[in-house]
Amino acid sequence: MREAATLAAMPRARMFTPLALVLIAGGTLLLGGCGGGDGTPARTSPEGLAVYTPDTTVIRVAPGPRFIIDMPRPDDGAEWRLMGVSDGTGGVSLKGMAAADGSGAWTFDTIGAGSGTLEFQQIPVDEQEPTDTMTFEVTVS
Repeated sequence: MREAATLAAMPRARMFTPLALVLIAGGTLLLGGCGGGDGTPARTSPEGLAVYTPDTTVIRVAPGPRFIIDMPRPDDGAEWRLMGVSDGTGGVSLKGMAAADGSGAWTFDTIGAGSGTLEFQQIPVDEQEPTDTMTFEVTVS
């Protein structure tokens, strides 16, 4: 998918702009789902947004509302990057992130119905290979 390849290749400063668009949906997932779950968020933010964590990797939301993925602090000298998305229609739009190293809140808006996977990789600065990968199964319906 051109959008995913472009997003992954962008410099960090441009990659995390509020206009960055991440499309998800389709029948095939990039990776098998991590963990189980029924789509219940880990908690709710003070603003009323559903917050998901590496312990709650199944996300089920209705079109329209925002949701947050709260990433842990990366290892020293590394950062979390949003690397892969599945192909299809519908999706989510990345609205922003809390910290330059990718830790904390990643805020997304939903755009239409669909399902797919968001893949985050922990990558040491100035390297190519990830030291950790986390995937979130997302369904917007």
